[in-house]
Amino acid sequence: MIRDLLALFSLPRVRNEMARLARLFLQETNRYSGGIKGEAKETKEAFQILTKYMKREAISPAEKKQFVKQMIDLLKGSGVVVPVLLIPLPFVGTVLLIIAEQLLLSMNIQLLPSAFYPNASKELMTPEAVEKELKGVGSPDGSPGKKG
Repeated sequence: MIRDLLALFSLPRVRNEMARLARLFLQETNRYSGGIKGEAKETKEAFQILTKYMKREAISPAEKKQFVKQMIDLLKGSGVVVPVLLIPLPFVGTVLLIIAEQLLLSMNIQLLPSAFYPNASKELMTPEAVEKELKGVGSPDGSPGKKG
């Protein structure tokens, strides 16, 4: 039994698991940077609509809806992202934000603005992704095991 435990926690396995977790972390940080770029673009469009409104030009119902949606996203971002990132320790705020966002996302609660959630959420930690990950824990190569 001890031999099995030692084999289970051997250095190559630990190294592979750490590399896998690092790749997941990099994917999440790429999603966050893409979300920031998307929010900047959406905010620019919202302020163009606001400028149009202030000039007393006609605004379509779709533009009104887009403006309201973007204002909600701005309030989400300023209420969640800014306070967490003000934590003075390096990377602690970012890690806390990622952990909190993933926990809430697993309960289908979107904490961040909409630009942070791509339409095809293939690598997000949803309940389905967590279930798939748990099935792969028992196999030696980390791939999902067979359901038996």
